[in-house]
Amino acid sequence: MKPILILRAEEDALRTAEKLRQCGFNSILSPVIKIYATHTKAPKAEYDALIASSAKAFETADEIDCFSHLTVHAVGAKTAMSARNKGFDPEIVAGNAEAILPLLLQKYHKPTHFLYLAGRDRQSFLEDGLQQAGHIITLHEVYKAEAAQRLTQEAENLLRGNQLSAALHYSKRSVEIFIQLVAKAQLSANLNNIDHFALSKDVAHPLELMQLSAYVADKPNETQLLKLMVEKLQDRS
Repeated sequence: MKPILILRAEEDALRTAEKLRQCGFNSILSPVIKIYATHTKAPKAEYDALIASSAKAFETADEIDCFSHLTVHAVGAKTAMSARNKGFDPEIVAGNAEAILPLLLQKYHKPTHFLYLAGRDRQSFLEDGLQQAGHIITLHEVYKAEAAQRLTQEAENLLRGNQLSAALHYSKRSVEIFIQLVAKAQLSANLNNIDHFALSKDVAHPLELMQLSAYVADKPNETQLLKLMVEKLQDRS
């Protein structure tokens, strides 16, 4: 079978590649973003709770121990696991921002001051929803994701030769960067020749704007995404 294209940041891509290998699939890595810690300090204030929407928040934040007294809430099982690895015990865990927001609003009826460990580029749904409900959100941007300038030469060659079976898509921003890089390489038409698997409808949206069909995981986590991919590709083999 032709290899699977993985576009995640390198460390995440390597973990995904190993999971695919265990399922009997070959993969090609072409990270479209690179993660950097910002090494900034959180504003000094009295916080009531801490929110994080990415495992990268706990992996890159400096002086994270000073927040150990705060109640922690996490978007995604991987974020929760990363929090636990740092000694935290997340109370509310939900698969995405849309799922965690009503749970937070149900728990916090009075105005609450949240410290939000976040990336510099992010969707604002969660912070907007909390602010509209009267809560205070202090952003602490602990990491940034810089876009790649091009796909790897190997990925371009395989895409040009229609030698890829599928691409895995984990974030809306990475899809948008991928589309830009493919256009830069004058390979946009070749995207019709591979299957696209997206973590959520929001992630799939940029593909749909290009009239590309995408399979969307039932739940926004990697387990469901890879399960979907394996089922669809094995049905064709």
